[in-house]
Amino acid sequence: MSVVTPLDVLCPLCKVPADPRTLGCPSCREDLSVLFRLRYAGRIDYNRALDALAAGDGALALGLLHRAVEAEPGLEPARELLESLSVAGLGGRVDEG
Repeated sequence: MSVVTPLDVLCPLCKVPADPRTLGCPSCREDLSVLFRLRYAGRIDYNRALDALAAGDGALALGLLHRAVEAEPGLEPARELLESLSVAGLGGRVDEG
């Protein structure tokens, strides 16, 4: 599978890159955790899909993978896994985006 690189989250007030460890702005100390959740929604859903597959819940995994690809169309690991599940006959569908 492909390597997933981090995405920058900028503080809307200062335009300073947020600290991914604290989920806040190092300049003005604004809480940016909601922006991180929005920015990383596809990656979060992808990781949850991996957990669902490990637990044997293919239907949940498919739904999460579709949502991950919708949130972040360029998220290749999610697209690749969705495609492989589709080929395996689990009913996944990869939309061209």
